[in-house]
Amino acid sequence: MTALNDPDLIKALAAWVGQLKSPYHEDKQVNKYPVKLMSSSPNAWLEIKQIDQGMMEITCIHRVMEQDEHSDLEGIRKECSQFNALMERVRLPAYMWEDSHKAEFQLRWQETLVTQADLKYVQRFFEQSLYLANALQSRLGWALNSQPQPLSH
Repeated sequence: MTALNDPDLIKALAAWVGQLKSPYHEDKQVNKYPVKLMSSSPNAWLEIKQIDQGMMEITCIHRVMEQDEHSDLEGIRKECSQFNALMERVRLPAYMWEDSHKAEFQLRWQETLVTQADLKYVQRFFEQSLYLANALQSRLGWALNSQPQPLSH
């Protein structure tokens, strides 16, 4: 199963928090670029970005399906739209995103953390988003059985 490597996660978060607290960095410089942390799979990663004073945005990203010339884009977009509507109804912070630059569909799980003390929950958010990505891949594989199979994690 795909996972974030705990020592790497701790080092990345510590380095990021260290930059935020450093008197040698301007606040605007650190805020420009999110920290990107890869998992053990090339199809899943995590981005952390400071959005306001002390608040952070955590985004877990999973590649679900690549686009190619044989893709039924309308069918995939319809499934994504249904998924996004369901996530709104159940109030989960997840949505399907079509990244046209990379020609792929991604599941994104986005959380806002109020304090840096909440960073301990990052691993849990990633695991939950991974379970949802796997369930969505199964659903897409079943619903779009004439398509190339979704990417595995």
